[in-house]
Amino acid sequence: MIDSSWQRSRGCWAILKETWTVAYPIDNLPPIHPGIFLRDELEALGLSARRFAQHILVPHNAVTEIMNGERSVSAQMAVRLGLAFDTTPQYWMNLQAIYDLKRARAEMPAEALRIPPYAMA
Repeated sequence: MIDSSWQRSRGCWAILKETWTVAYPIDNLPPIHPGIFLRDELEALGLSARRFAQHILVPHNAVTEIMNGERSVSAQMAVRLGLAFDTTPQYWMNLQAIYDLKRARAEMPAEALRIPPYAMA
């Protein structure tokens, strides 16, 4: 573990804290695909998936597949979504990472979740 005074002195405390939150989602809520968030945003704006896809310059099936949970949010798509909704691309990448980590944890065998940390001698 890196000393917290070192982290603050390097100005990266917020980044490490955000990364920790994404890497270790501890709530007991089910995984929520980023497409649910995208659907909510489009509904709030009264936009169809087709019209939004035209706006962000992608085929409409790219948007509908994300909305239906059939496609992940890629880094390029995160940039487009961030620009369109005035958020950061990291926001969309975090949603995808949390979803993926929760699914992976749920699908892992119980014995794999009990792997102890490797101790350095």
